[in-house]
Amino acid sequence: MFRAFLPRLLVCLLALAAGSGWAQPAPRPDDANGAWSRMTPEQRESTWRQMTPDQQIDTWRRLSPEQRQAIRQKLTPEQRDAIRQRMQAQREANGIAPGRRLSPEERRELRDQVYESNRVRPPRAGKNNR
Repeated sequence: MFRAFLPRLLVCLLALAAGSGWAQPAPRPDDANGAWSRMTPEQRESTWRQMTPDQQIDTWRRLSPEQRQAIRQKLTPEQRDAIRQRMQAQREANGIAPGRRLSPEERRELRDQVYESNRVRPPRAGKNNR
């Protein structure tokens, strides 16, 4: 659930930095020459805005957990709430919503069904069944 917020979270953090830099090709956070780490927050923001959504997601995923946490910590509660509301609205608009939780009775029935289907199914030849 939180993964859906990460790209927007990074955008908000980068939007906090004032100004814009010269247009540059989008370096990757893990590139060999370390261009991303040498960029100022303003340059990162400008680069981020030029990236496609897929590039943004890829860039966010390549950040280390420490870098992601540092970005999250710089957001204010209001910014976090705005991101959360925007992402929730997008999920609802796309028809993506968390499924309802199963009741204990439904979980027991499902468990029994899985157990029964596995018990009835004949074993197949494989790595452990030679």
